Amino acid sequence: MRLLYSSLVILIFICSSSIVSAQTSAYLDEEYTVENVFGVKNATNGGLISGVYFRHSRMLPNDNLMHLGIELSNTKHPRETRETTFTGSNFIFGKSNYLISIRPTYGREKIFFKKAPQQGVRISGMVAAGPSFGLEAPYYIDLGGRSEQYDPARHGRNEIVGNAGPFRGLFESQIVLGGFFKASLTFETNSTKNKVFGIEAGFQIEAFTRDIEIIPVASNRSTYTAAFIALYFGKRK
Repeated sequence: MRLLYSSLVILIFICSSSIVSAQTSAYLDEEYTVENVFGVKNATNGGLISGVYFRHSRMLPNDNLMHLGIELSNTKHPRETRETTFTGSNFIFGKSNYLISIRPTYGREKIFFKKAPQQGVRISGMVAAGPSFGLEAPYYIDLGGRSEQYDPARHGRNEIVGNAGPFRGLFESQIVLGGFFKASLTFETNSTKNKVFGIEAGFQIEAFTRDIEIIPVASNRSTYTAAFIALYFGKRK
């Protein structure tokens, strides 16, 4: 909830600044044809850094852009809780699998307000969609001398030394197919002809062909929705 409230405050502040700037300055023409950006994402169903993405864009007529991109994201179960073991290490109680998504995306963007020459913010709306390749990767725990996929029915708290690392079961993942859609607003500040920095905020939905078993003893699902905010930066030419 704090993420949503913070995002709302940011959006109101930026929109107000942009509208004032737009009324007092001439707009900056979009003098570029290609844009490449990297983004770091925080979603309500992920961690502090829940995903990263790359986006390649081309300018189209009438202040439109076309996007091709790819995103790597981690999704958490709402009941995940981190516990500390007797050794001081930690693990996620009840977690049996990670959900890591690889999302190729195609999108369109419409520029609503252009950035003024020396101040202001460019505001645009974006939609993107594509397939999702969900990796249901085993979550391994350290049992002292050996590691196993965590099974809450078999492994007691007192025998767990810690987690075995995020990449321990990656190559044992099961691939689950799905689809992804997001809608967002972007706010570009401190951008020049050759460089870009901005904020993207919006909502997303991801659906798979079956339930993803993240925590076996809890209710699992096949569809995930979230609000998100991202910082992105890159270059134009």
